[in-house]
Amino acid sequence: MTDGALKDLISIPALPQLYLLHYLLSESEGRHVAHCLDLDLVAVCDGRKEAVAKLDRLVKAHIEVALVSGQLANLSTRAPNKYWDQFAAGTPVKLEPAILHIKIPESVQVVPLPDSELKILAHAA
Repeated sequence: MTDGALKDLISIPALPQLYLLHYLLSESEGRHVAHCLDLDLVAVCDGRKEAVAKLDRLVKAHIEVALVSGQLANLSTRAPNKYWDQFAAGTPVKLEPAILHIKIPESVQVVPLPDSELKILAHAA
């Protein structure tokens, strides 16, 4: 392999390895907060179910847009450690559904998969 070919291989961005999403659920000023720690995305609503549903839509759109646009670096922003600590100390919460279906564009598929499932693990702070 030539140095140029090796350099080309090294410059290809790695696909993100998201297999499980971590949601931290909390309340602030009487509103429900749902925080995806893996992507540092937050949704706020009056009810917990609504906040989680809004976060699901936000996470799905964020991942799909990053894949389509090739902006894979957008999938590597994690929440600060203090939120992960709150998650670890929190109480498990059962979500329904606990899976997001992500449409994977053909341009990033190594094998032909029309979508991918990401499991969600939630804890309440």
